[in-house]
Amino acid sequence: MSDSTHKPPRLALAYAGLLVRRPGLVLLAILALFGVSMWGTLKLTINSNQLDLISQDLPEVKEVKRVIDMVGGSGYLMLALRGDDEATLKKVSDDIAARLLADKEHVRFITYKVPVEFVQQNMALFIKTEDLSEGKRRIMAWLKDQLRRNNPFFIEIQKTEPVKLELTDLIDKYSSVGKKSIRDDYYISNDRKMVLVLIKPMWDSNQLGKTKDFVEQLRKDLAEYGKSGGVKLTEDYEKMGNTQEVFYGFTGSYKTSVDDSYAIEESLQPVSLIAFAAIFLITILAFRKWVPTIIVSSGTVIGTIITMGFTYATVGELNMITSILGGLLMGFGIDYGIHFIFRTRLELGQGKPYDEAIRDAVVNAGRPALVSAVVTSGSFFVLMISEFRGFSQFGFLAGCGTFIIGVLLFAWSPALLALAGRINPELPKKLIGEMKPPATQSASTGKELRIPRPGLVLVVGTIIVGFMCAFAIPWSDVDVPTDKPATLAERIKAGVRFNYNSRALIPEGQPSVKLQDEISARFNISSDPIAVYSKTLEEAKAIYDELSDPKNKEKYSAIDQVVSIYTFVPPPETAAANAKILQEWKEELKDIDVEALPPEAQEKAALFMKMLEARPFDVHGVPDIYASQFVHLPETKPENHGYLTFIYPNVDLWDGKKMLTFVDQTSNIPTPEVKDASGKVIAEAQVRRAAGAAPLFARLARIVLADGQLTVILVTLWILLMHFLDFRNVKLALASVIPLTVGLAMMLGIMTLADLHLNFMNIIILPILLGFGVSHGLYLLHRYLEGTSPVVALRSVGAAVASSTLTTAAGFAALLAASHNGLKSMGIVACIGLITTLVVSFTVLAAVMQVMWDRLPRKLQEGVQHASTPGQPSASDKSEAA
Repeated sequence: MSDSTHKPPRLALAYAGLLVRRPGLVLLAILALFGVSMWGTLKLTINSNQLDLISQDLPEVKEVKRVIDMVGGSGYLMLALRGDDEATLKKVSDDIAARLLADKEHVRFITYKVPVEFVQQNMALFIKTEDLSEGKRRIMAWLKDQLRRNNPFFIEIQKTEPVKLELTDLIDKYSSVGKKSIRDDYYISNDRKMVLVLIKPMWDSNQLGKTKDFVEQLRKDLAEYGKSGGVKLTEDYEKMGNTQEVFYGFTGSYKTSVDDSYAIEESLQPVSLIAFAAIFLITILAFRKWVPTIIVSSGTVIGTIITMGFTYATVGELNMITSILGGLLMGFGIDYGIHFIFRTRLELGQGKPYDEAIRDAVVNAGRPALVSAVVTSGSFFVLMISEFRGFSQFGFLAGCGTFIIGVLLFAWSPALLALAGRINPELPKKLIGEMKPPATQSASTGKELRIPRPGLVLVVGTIIVGFMCAFAIPWSDVDVPTDKPATLAERIKAGVRFNYNSRALIPEGQPSVKLQDEISARFNISSDPIAVYSKTLEEAKAIYDELSDPKNKEKYSAIDQVVSIYTFVPPPETAAANAKILQEWKEELKDIDVEALPPEAQEKAALFMKMLEARPFDVHGVPDIYASQFVHLPETKPENHGYLTFIYPNVDLWDGKKMLTFVDQTSNIPTPEVKDASGKVIAEAQVRRAAGAAPLFARLARIVLADGQLTVILVTLWILLMHFLDFRNVKLALASVIPLTVGLAMMLGIMTLADLHLNFMNIIILPILLGFGVSHGLYLLHRYLEGTSPVVALRSVGAAVASSTLTTAAGFAALLAASHNGLKSMGIVACIGLITTLVVSFTVLAAVMQVMWDRLPRKLQEGVQHASTPGQPSASDKSEAA
């Protein structure tokens, strides 16, 4: 072996011996397992239903499932038609609506126009009594003036200006009910240039695959519409249509959910190719030969396929999170093959026969590789504590996959080389090359090669790390915005910051989000609402009263508007007072001859007289076309029968902080005890919560934040425990994690200086970096404990450590080519962390090893200079020196 005192366990020797003696059998077993796994891999499917990834016992999930059962889910798939000709827009929307309603397989119902005659006729009952009185005063003044001027005997001695009828302020104040304009049946914008068609598919917004396929089908149908002789329909999110061509786009919670999730998948396709090419190139440059690259690359691919087969056998399917597993494992897994090949070259360089070199390489590189695999796998397994099934499944599969690939590469690579050696004992050396043992003494001076000035390196390193850590610490409570560049002084004060804005994660200029913003501006509405369930009308009234009470405006500051069946019921006191005014007004107008009014006034006189006939009504007087929006569907389960109250936010839900505020306010809605007309209690006083996409995302955001903090702590403890069990020495265990801890501290400092932020995606990188970063210290210290000086340890395994780190960094760097900004941020953070840990390994850790070496008795140091003689310092000697 490489050193007579560093005794390997018997199991490692037996395993290495099996690989050398029976390489063909090992390879056959691997290929057989690969064949079975390939069959399972091909049967894997991706479950795109995001709701399945969250615990079904959470109240947010239970509530949203009830809403799904009642009305098919919260939110819509919005089809927006844009053009400058109102008549064309309305005709096209009518035609499209007819086609959609005929699609019973995919469309539950649509909303694109609602008759407004009932609301118009009863609008006078809804407005404030003082506003009605003011309107009456203005109209009567105008009527009297018009009648006077239209009198054939009207003569003015002194000319006066006609009374102008100015009602714009009052009309604008009451021009919509329930987020729907009462000026037009169609869902048309105030500038008359956009019409919305709200589509409720037969599934909920969490079933992304179905939505994606349906949108593709709609695109084809809309293209066919133009070819059939109608107006040409073109998907575009900026252009304005005309009478010949109408531009359309998709948005709404159904579409934005699909776009955000599939943007990740679509970004990963080119990224995977770039990453694989970069990794392949780096390994060729590291080995200076193509055969070792083929060996480790093929082994990594086989290991990844076996992991996918394991996934099929254990979990049965992938989800939107675990779908990126393959690319990640290839970037991590290839490291084990790199370390084995480098170690085999080192053993061959000592003049050993191929079989002994392979056996020693498996044993000597295998121990740190095994510890690294266990620690990295454990770091992934920590994610299994997450309430979010996407993370827990990812942690389980990534942990198992890391271990599978590590073991497989330490079977596949040595078995291939052993088989080649059976053919020709010199063939392994020709295929992968050899590495001569590094010199221990200077050729010119004959003195021992050592890390220069290790004490100075440690002092300088400590100062630099201290500064970097200081940059990462927030020194002020002032909240520095993350949506614009901060000054250097602001960055230093705020430290490393967390960006809660989800807009920073999506691709730049995502069409559905741009269209959503345009709709918000044109229609003065926010995003899709969330809903509160109530079993009875009385409960719905209690909810509506609580949320609409002006006294609670501050309490529900994030709410823009509440829309309920009671939105269409005038307040009883107001309705009674207004009805009295209308009755009096009608009496005053009974003698007026309509024909005496100007022609434009005569046209509106009929509607005006109907408005004067308005009389108070209760909830049972609301027409079904309005009431049906809030009532369960016929096919709803009996236990979910009831009514929904919709809540619209006045904040941007893409901003995580504002979303959490909105959800907190709508998850704590107290309602008093509710009684029916007879006085019987039908609902106890209770606290109600809203359901929808926003509460689910809020829960997920909190899970991510909590898991990110907890997993970092647990991974750190796991790493320290495993390193102590490996080295059986506290100081050596602490030394081995220097690259990890110091490197990550520097990473956070660099992020602060570069104005980079943590977010909901890259925070998950932290435990992964912790798990991977342990390999640097492990390989260097294990080589050192074999009986080599720090310089020899660094020169013998340093290339392998650098190559493995660069391949992983290349995999993450490929994420910079992704269109999804969340993936980009993961790539940036990972690359910074990997490079800083590598730099620390070759500087600070090397200096620490030199200090430990200098503490050894001189006679033990000299034993290393003559590797052929006994007396090399053992691991226990070095532990004592540490």
